[in-house]
Amino acid sequence: MSADDREASRARHEALTQLQVSRSLRAYQRDWFAGLRQQVFEEGRPYAIASALVPHEIWEALDIPFITDVWYSGLVAARRQSGHYSDFLGRQGYHEGLSRYGALTLGVLLDEDNPDKPWGGLPKPSLVCTGAGDRSGRLIADYAGCPYVPLEMPSLNTLHPEWWKMSRWQWEDLDETFRIDLMAAQFEELIAVSEKVAGKKLDRDRLAEIVARVNRQEEYFDEVREIIIAAPKLPARLGEVMSQVMGIQWHRGTEWALEQARAFRDEVKQRAETEQWVCPNEQFRLMYVGQGLWQNLDFFTEFEERYGAVFVRSNYLSIASDGYLRYGGRDPVRALASRYCTMSEQMHIPGLGSAWAIEEARRHRVDGGLAIEGWWGGRMINVALEEAGVPVLNFPVDAVDANTWDQSKMWSLVGEFIETRVAPAKARRTSTA
Repeated sequence: MSADDREASRARHEALTQLQVSRSLRAYQRDWFAGLRQQVFEEGRPYAIASALVPHEIWEALDIPFITDVWYSGLVAARRQSGHYSDFLGRQGYHEGLSRYGALTLGVLLDEDNPDKPWGGLPKPSLVCTGAGDRSGRLIADYAGCPYVPLEMPSLNTLHPEWWKMSRWQWEDLDETFRIDLMAAQFEELIAVSEKVAGKKLDRDRLAEIVARVNRQEEYFDEVREIIIAAPKLPARLGEVMSQVMGIQWHRGTEWALEQARAFRDEVKQRAETEQWVCPNEQFRLMYVGQGLWQNLDFFTEFEERYGAVFVRSNYLSIASDGYLRYGGRDPVRALASRYCTMSEQMHIPGLGSAWAIEEARRHRVDGGLAIEGWWGGRMINVALEEAGVPVLNFPVDAVDANTWDQSKMWSLVGEFIETRVAPAKARRTSTA
């Protein structure tokens, strides 16, 4: 079969195995962005920009729309425009080391003369809230002339390596009372600023309803993870799963998000029950560790036909199950404080992140892992996976910057990794089982 024939065959198979909810998600996002721009420009409605580890539920309760900077950067990358905005930031004098994962949102805002912006571009926000160390957040606020609320994440005092066993019900013990107190106090400050922007007081009962609705949404995600774990082969591609989870999380707490999550669960469940596998000749199961490869989600599908290799796991779906759910709390602000004060550490620092990654690899029956090269903590998580018998390829690219991408090089790296490390490691495990 020629290369063209293989590509045509792969395209036909992908069309047959694409999730229907992927279409509904794209349609909703497109319409939501159009509506946001109309409301902000024509009606003067305020909106906020924030990092991922910010209590968006507060803004949902105050009817303030919001953009998540890293998720919007992922959208820019998925639109194949990250290279343009990375170059634009360089021309504006921003150094090469500025994290493009958070900074592409800044680039879209600053590039006022570009007519071809993702979903029409972004208006200036009325409020920005990010981690205190996030330089791009403060720059966005300065550019927009709006309030900036920085959040300090308190350091862990007590480590619980198997934290996911405590996070849903024992979160007061897991995240420590003094740390939750500090985060809750900062959230109260955010509420005060947000109330001024919204022009009304926060309805705490409504906030509690939204937090409870988010729990139900995350329960659907947890079911999807369990279906993928239990199924003999993969029923849904990782790129679609990641897009679905992040698109829904963006609007978490809304009725739409809850219904979309339910439809997502239903479709994955139906595909598993009817044995509609994305790769019927599945041979190797790979996991993705750390930041998503948002600049090229289709890359995950390119190894199905040649190697029978599928990507079955990423942080995004798994943290929805293990990091977001909070049960038993009477104070919704306190429940939110528990969720966000530790989530990043649970995913990314050695010890906590290492134990979680190893457990996830075991549960998903993983043969190997792929991770974007990054900070030392992420590299140590990869070392822990290697020591647990899971070979890991450090991928020399940026999560969103297309200027770091070389398709043929990346194909060769992953192909060689599967042939020389993943396949032999699986053969050794099989022979000793």
